[in-house]
Amino acid sequence: MLPRFTAYLITLAILATSSYGLAEQKLVDVLFARDVVNREPVAPFKPGAYCEKEAESSAPLPVIDSTKERRVFFWNRVESSVAGILRHTWYRGDTKVAEVKLRVGVSPNWRIWSSKKIVLKAHAGRWKVLISTVGEAGEVICVAHFMVK
Repeated sequence: MLPRFTAYLITLAILATSSYGLAEQKLVDVLFARDVVNREPVAPFKPGAYCEKEAESSAPLPVIDSTKERRVFFWNRVESSVAGILRHTWYRGDTKVAEVKLRVGVSPNWRIWSSKKIVLKAHAGRWKVLISTVGEAGEVICVAHFMVK
């Protein structure tokens, strides 16, 4: 009886530490857009957004013209095996401007987004949004950059 119980405990430990057993959210797509309607991005900014791990981007950045746009939406498609919360933290340069916690459900196609009001000329410069998990670990999943002119 004891070997069967030990095997059961080992199996539970393996499942608890495997990627399937952990709360896992995988970003499938990220976009900066002018709006979100019916959970889909509307009129994405060009070039597209890139998910990076670096604080500075080497890729071409989406450019938001503050004379024409009053808000920017950061939209994500998430594949999630376990419900949880992701956080969008918005930065202008190195200054934290906003933080939004977003609920993620179990789905291969969950959509989340947050937005930031753009003030004419006052918000010009380089921006980034960090997507991270919530909790003690607070792991950064993605850094997406854009420019306001």
